[in-house]
Amino acid sequence: MSEEFVVVHTEWGRHWSGGTQQVALLLEGLAQQGVRGCLVCQEGSMLAERLQGKVALKTFNLRGEHDLFTWRKFAQWLKVFKERQESLGHKLLVHVHSRKGALPTLLIARCMKLPTVLHWRVAAPIRLPVRLLANAVIAISEAAKIHAYKAGMPEERVFLIQSAIHTEKFAPPNRDARLECRKWWGVEESEFVVTSTGRMAPGKGHEVLLKAISQLSPDDRPVAILAGNGPEWKKLQQLACELRIGDFVHFVGFQNDIRPVLWTADVFVHVPTYFPEGVSVAVLEAMAAGLPIIATPVGGIPEVVRDGETGLLVPPNDHKALAEAILKLRQDEGLRTKLGKQAQKWAQENHDVRRLPERVVQVYNRVTTTSL
Repeated sequence: MSEEFVVVHTEWGRHWSGGTQQVALLLEGLAQQGVRGCLVCQEGSMLAERLQGKVALKTFNLRGEHDLFTWRKFAQWLKVFKERQESLGHKLLVHVHSRKGALPTLLIARCMKLPTVLHWRVAAPIRLPVRLLANAVIAISEAAKIHAYKAGMPEERVFLIQSAIHTEKFAPPNRDARLECRKWWGVEESEFVVTSTGRMAPGKGHEVLLKAISQLSPDDRPVAILAGNGPEWKKLQQLACELRIGDFVHFVGFQNDIRPVLWTADVFVHVPTYFPEGVSVAVLEAMAAGLPIIATPVGGIPEVVRDGETGLLVPPNDHKALAEAILKLRQDEGLRTKLGKQAQKWAQENHDVRRLPERVVQVYNRVTTTSL
């Protein structure tokens, strides 16, 4: 199978995100299975840095979808790469992983008569030209899949493959290790801690969490550890000061290893207001760490955060409802434990990364052996 085709993966995002993490996990898994490929990504991106030496890399300094100079360079490189692989008897296909640059990438690939796979990681509309140029769509959630259907993609060309993580790596530690994590962050054993991880961008709802914390009385307020960076970072710090909750909120920036943050927490909060997530990788990691989740029913989130089963759902942009949910879990340790255990079980049974490469290879086989 691995001798029959070679995959060119494209991911044009500069920043580290749940989506780029999924690309890294997939490429590492495919490499372990002997599936040959090359990652095309942004020069100087965190994805390139993390996969340097692990997979074949080709980087470009793409300045946007209208950067015709760089698109021409990519097309020239892809043409040479295609000819080289075909001379070795390999079939070539292009797997597009990000919305950014999807249309030009697909157009260039199809002009070279290469089969294409579009990985749709958001619960957002697919533009008609993109749909027409993709031989197949991999949707990471039912919410994302619905948008593929709405774009007119035939059912037989849409494949549901959910996001995945190394669930065993996030398993809750023993008590001593948990206390060490708390000590590292300056948190006492008795303190109640909520956390939120991920990129701080518009629509992610971090400001709602800050307002919810301010809504609670000082005695009921949790310690909040917010891990991540992004364009909203300074605004959120300023808002925390304005709400006079700076002593309760710790902005710890981007973390190469997010586990010590999760292992410190009692509850994980993820309350996007409108960001069209397919499924949040940050939520899956928190579930694997045995944390109960408080989330909003945006995008594909309700597919994993099941109200009263693996967490609690609150309305988007409703800081009062969020405050009530935080207080409810603070006061009910039994409910926290129940939801956390069920969340961990759900992640282990439905989102383990060991299943990911095989399912994606099945799509590759369909695309390269049938007239999808």
